[in-house]
Amino acid sequence: MFQLLERIGLLARRWATYQRVRAELETYSERELNDMGMSRADIGRIALEAASLVEADPTRGARAEDRRPALMRQRYSPHL
Repeated sequence: MFQLLERIGLLARRWATYQRVRAELETYSERELNDMGMSRADIGRIALEAASLVEADPTRGARAEDRRPALMRQRYSPHL
C-alpha cells in the first residue's frame, strides 16, 4: 500500500513539473525560443523530459545532514 502511495506522489510531482515547464515555455516568443535552440513544437517534448527527471523522493533515506541546503553542508577547515 505504501508503495502505491509513493508511486502516486511521484506521478503527481512529475505532472506538476510538466505543467510548470510547459506553462513557462509557452510564455516565450518565437524569437526567444529560437534563441534557445527550440521551436514551439518542441515544448511538449521538453516538458516531458523535465518531468521524467523528477526522482521518487531524494530525501528519503538520506541523513539529516544531507537534507540541509548545500551551503550549510560545507565543511570548513579550522586551519583557514
